[in-house]
Amino acid sequence: MLFKTAFLGAAACAGLFATQAGAAVITVDLTGNVADFQPYAVDCCGAHYDQFVLPLSGVSPFTLAQDDTIQATVTLDQLYTIPASGSHTDFLLLFGGDVTGNTGADGEFNLYNGATLVATYDYSSTTSGQISSYAAIFPPDNGPITFDSFTASVHVNALDAPSEIDDATFYYALVQDTPLPEPATWAMMIAGFGLAGAGLRASPRKLALRFG
Repeated sequence: MLFKTAFLGAAACAGLFATQAGAAVITVDLTGNVADFQPYAVDCCGAHYDQFVLPLSGVSPFTLAQDDTIQATVTLDQLYTIPASGSHTDFLLLFGGDVTGNTGADGEFNLYNGATLVATYDYSSTTSGQISSYAAIFPPDNGPITFDSFTASVHVNALDAPSEIDDATFYYALVQDTPLPEPATWAMMIAGFGLAGAGLRASPRKLALRFG
Protein backbone atom coordinates (compact mmCIF):
# COMPACT_ATOMS: atom_id res chain seq x y z
CA MET A 1 0.00 0.00 0.00
CA LEU A 2 1.31 3.45 -0.89
CA PHE A 3 1.58 6.06 1.85
CA LYS A 4 1.90 9.75 1.17
CA THR A 5 2.22 13.03 3.05
CA ALA A 6 -0.98 13.99 4.89
CA PHE A 7 -3.25 16.22 2.84
CA LEU A 8 -5.32 18.27 5.29
CA GLY A 9 -4.30 21.90 4.89
CA ALA A 10 -6.22 22.71 1.70
CA ALA A 11 -9.45 21.23 3.04
CA ALA A 12 -9.22 22.65 6.56
CA CYS A 13 -11.33 25.74 5.86
CA ALA A 14 -14.41 26.14 3.71
CA GLY A 15 -14.45 28.60 0.86
CA LEU A 16 -14.07 29.29 -2.83
CA PHE A 17 -10.70 30.27 -4.28
CA ALA A 18 -9.92 31.27 -7.85
CA THR A 19 -7.01 29.55 -9.55
CA GLN A 20 -4.66 31.16 -12.04
CA ALA A 21 -6.42 29.43 -14.93
CA GLY A 22 -9.80 30.87 -13.93
CA ALA A 23 -11.08 27.58 -12.55
CA ALA A 24 -12.14 27.35 -8.91
CA VAL A 25 -11.24 25.27 -5.89
CA ILE A 26 -14.28 24.64 -3.71
CA THR A 27 -13.70 23.27 -0.22
CA VAL A 28 -16.45 21.41 1.60
CA ASP A 29 -16.57 19.85 5.06
CA LEU A 30 -18.91 16.87 5.22
CA THR A 31 -20.04 14.58 8.04
CA GLY A 32 -21.54 11.12 8.19
CA ASN A 33 -23.01 8.91 10.92
CA VAL A 34 -21.84 5.31 10.75
CA ALA A 35 -25.27 4.09 11.88
CA ASP A 36 -26.74 5.52 8.64
CA PHE A 37 -24.87 3.13 6.32
CA GLN A 38 -27.42 1.32 4.15
CA PRO A 39 -26.44 -2.15 2.82
CA TYR A 40 -27.44 -3.48 -0.60
CA ALA A 41 -26.45 -6.67 -2.38
CA VAL A 42 -26.31 -6.96 -6.17
CA ASP A 43 -25.19 -9.69 -8.56
CA CYS A 44 -24.07 -8.29 -11.89
CA CYS A 45 -21.68 -9.05 -14.73
CA GLY A 46 -20.07 -12.10 -13.15
CA ALA A 47 -19.58 -10.57 -9.70
CA HIS A 48 -21.35 -10.21 -6.36
CA TYR A 49 -21.39 -6.73 -4.81
CA ASP A 50 -22.01 -6.09 -1.11
CA GLN A 51 -22.67 -2.35 -1.28
CA PHE A 52 -22.83 0.20 1.54
CA VAL A 53 -24.19 3.71 1.02
CA LEU A 54 -23.84 6.63 3.46
CA PRO A 55 -25.56 9.98 2.85
CA LEU A 56 -23.38 12.90 3.94
CA SER A 57 -24.38 16.19 5.55
CA GLY A 58 -22.84 19.60 5.15
CA VAL A 59 -23.25 20.49 1.47
CA SER A 60 -24.17 24.13 0.91
CA PRO A 61 -25.27 24.30 -2.75
CA PHE A 62 -22.55 25.53 -5.07
CA THR A 63 -21.99 25.81 -8.81
CA LEU A 64 -19.40 23.55 -10.39
CA ALA A 65 -17.84 23.94 -13.85
CA GLN A 66 -15.33 22.00 -15.90
CA ASP A 67 -11.76 22.28 -14.57
CA ASP A 68 -13.00 23.21 -11.09
CA THR A 69 -11.76 21.13 -8.15
CA ILE A 70 -13.66 20.06 -5.04
CA GLN A 71 -11.50 19.62 -1.96
CA ALA A 72 -13.65 17.56 0.41
CA THR A 73 -13.06 16.55 4.01
CA VAL A 74 -15.40 13.82 5.27
CA THR A 75 -15.57 13.16 9.02
CA LEU A 76 -17.40 10.16 10.50
CA ASP A 77 -18.87 10.16 14.01
CA GLN A 78 -16.75 7.13 15.00
CA LEU A 79 -14.11 4.75 13.70
CA TYR A 80 -15.29 2.53 10.88
CA THR A 81 -13.70 -0.55 9.32
CA ILE A 82 -14.16 -1.57 5.70
CA PRO A 83 -13.65 -5.35 5.69
CA ALA A 84 -11.38 -7.14 3.26
CA SER A 85 -13.04 -7.98 -0.05
CA GLY A 86 -12.77 -11.18 -2.01
CA SER A 87 -11.70 -9.66 -5.34
CA HIS A 88 -11.50 -5.88 -4.91
CA THR A 89 -13.11 -2.94 -3.12
CA ASP A 90 -14.83 -0.03 -4.88
CA PHE A 91 -14.55 3.28 -3.02
CA LEU A 92 -16.49 6.37 -4.15
CA LEU A 93 -17.45 9.89 -3.13
CA LEU A 94 -20.40 11.09 -5.23
CA PHE A 95 -21.66 14.65 -5.74
CA GLY A 96 -25.10 15.19 -7.24
CA GLY A 97 -27.48 17.94 -8.24
CA ASP A 98 -28.61 19.08 -11.67
CA VAL A 99 -25.63 17.45 -13.40
CA THR A 100 -26.43 16.15 -16.89
CA GLY A 101 -24.47 14.22 -19.47
CA ASN A 102 -21.20 12.39 -19.12
CA THR A 103 -18.67 13.60 -16.56
CA GLY A 104 -15.06 12.87 -15.68
CA ALA A 105 -12.92 13.44 -12.60
CA ASP A 106 -9.47 12.66 -11.27
CA GLY A 107 -7.72 13.16 -7.97
CA GLU A 108 -6.77 11.44 -4.74
CA PHE A 109 -8.29 9.88 -1.60
CA ASN A 110 -6.51 10.06 1.77
CA LEU A 111 -7.90 7.99 4.67
CA TYR A 112 -7.10 8.81 8.30
CA ASN A 113 -7.37 7.13 11.68
CA GLY A 114 -7.26 10.20 13.89
CA ALA A 115 -4.28 12.18 12.62
CA THR A 116 -2.59 9.10 11.11
CA LEU A 117 -2.74 8.62 7.35
CA VAL A 118 -3.64 4.95 6.82
CA ALA A 119 -4.13 4.76 3.04
CA THR A 120 -4.07 6.89 -0.09
CA TYR A 121 -5.37 6.17 -3.60
CA ASP A 122 -5.10 8.02 -6.89
CA TYR A 123 -8.01 7.71 -9.28
CA SER A 124 -9.51 8.73 -12.60
CA SER A 125 -13.18 8.08 -13.29
CA THR A 126 -16.03 8.75 -15.69
CA THR A 127 -19.76 8.55 -15.08
CA SER A 128 -23.05 10.21 -16.05
CA GLY A 129 -25.49 12.46 -14.23
CA GLN A 130 -23.22 13.08 -11.24
CA ILE A 131 -19.62 13.82 -10.26
CA SER A 132 -17.87 10.67 -9.06
CA SER A 133 -14.49 10.08 -7.49
CA TYR A 134 -13.80 6.34 -7.77
CA ALA A 135 -10.98 4.08 -6.68
CA ALA A 136 -10.86 0.32 -7.25
CA ILE A 137 -8.66 -1.21 -4.54
CA PHE A 138 -7.10 -4.56 -5.43
CA PRO A 139 -5.13 -7.08 -3.34
CA PRO A 140 -3.10 -6.71 -1.23
CA ASP A 141 -4.51 -3.22 -0.54
CA ASN A 142 -8.21 -4.17 -0.36
CA GLY A 143 -8.70 -4.08 3.39
CA PRO A 144 -9.49 -4.22 6.12
CA ILE A 145 -9.17 -0.44 6.45
CA THR A 146 -10.06 1.36 9.70
CA PHE A 147 -10.59 5.12 9.48
CA ASP A 148 -12.71 7.95 10.88
CA SER A 149 -12.15 10.60 8.19
CA PHE A 150 -10.87 11.04 4.68
CA THR A 151 -10.08 13.81 2.24
CA ALA A 152 -10.74 13.71 -1.48
CA SER A 153 -9.61 16.01 -4.25
CA VAL A 154 -12.06 15.90 -7.14
CA HIS A 155 -10.77 17.67 -10.25
CA VAL A 156 -13.56 17.87 -12.83
CA ASN A 157 -12.04 17.21 -16.25
CA ALA A 158 -15.31 16.69 -18.16
CA LEU A 159 -18.64 18.45 -17.56
CA ASP A 160 -21.09 19.54 -20.24
CA ALA A 161 -22.30 22.69 -18.47
CA PRO A 162 -21.99 24.45 -15.11
CA SER A 163 -24.11 22.54 -12.59
CA GLU A 164 -25.44 23.14 -9.10
CA ILE A 165 -24.25 20.58 -6.55
CA ASP A 166 -26.48 20.07 -3.52
CA ASP A 167 -25.80 16.58 -2.13
CA ALA A 168 -22.98 14.16 -1.41
CA THR A 169 -22.81 10.42 -0.75
CA PHE A 170 -20.06 8.03 0.29
CA TYR A 171 -20.23 4.54 -1.18
CA TYR A 172 -18.12 1.41 -1.07
CA ALA A 173 -18.62 -2.12 -2.36
CA LEU A 174 -16.96 -5.40 -1.46
CA VAL A 175 -16.69 -7.27 -4.75
CA GLN A 176 -16.41 -11.01 -5.16
CA ASP A 177 -15.97 -12.37 -8.66
CA THR A 178 -18.21 -15.34 -9.34
CA PRO A 179 -16.72 -18.10 -11.54
CA LEU A 180 -18.34 -18.91 -14.86
CA PRO A 181 -19.99 -22.34 -15.04
CA GLU A 182 -17.93 -25.23 -16.35
CA PRO A 183 -18.76 -26.38 -19.91
CA ALA A 184 -20.61 -29.46 -18.60
CA THR A 185 -22.72 -27.22 -16.35
CA TRP A 186 -23.50 -24.91 -19.29
CA ALA A 187 -24.64 -27.97 -21.30
CA MET A 188 -26.96 -29.06 -18.49
CA MET A 189 -28.35 -25.53 -18.17
CA ILE A 190 -29.00 -25.27 -21.92
CA ALA A 191 -30.68 -28.68 -21.91
CA GLY A 192 -32.80 -27.60 -18.98
CA PHE A 193 -33.87 -24.40 -20.77
CA GLY A 194 -34.83 -26.48 -23.80
CA LEU A 195 -36.95 -28.87 -21.74
CA ALA A 196 -38.61 -25.94 -19.98
CA GLY A 197 -39.39 -24.30 -23.33
CA ALA A 198 -40.90 -27.53 -24.67
CA GLY A 199 -43.04 -27.81 -21.56
CA LEU A 200 -44.31 -24.26 -21.96
CA ARG A 201 -45.23 -24.83 -25.60
CA ALA A 202 -47.06 -28.06 -24.71
CA SER A 203 -49.19 -26.52 -21.91
CA PRO A 204 -50.42 -23.06 -22.94
CA ARG A 205 -53.72 -23.50 -21.08
CA LYS A 206 -51.97 -24.30 -17.80
CA LEU A 207 -49.84 -21.18 -18.19
CA ALA A 208 -52.89 -19.05 -18.91
CA LEU A 209 -54.67 -20.36 -15.82
CA ARG A 210 -51.62 -19.96 -13.62
CA PHE A 211 -50.46 -16.51 -14.68
CA GLY A 212 -53.42 -14.95 -16.45
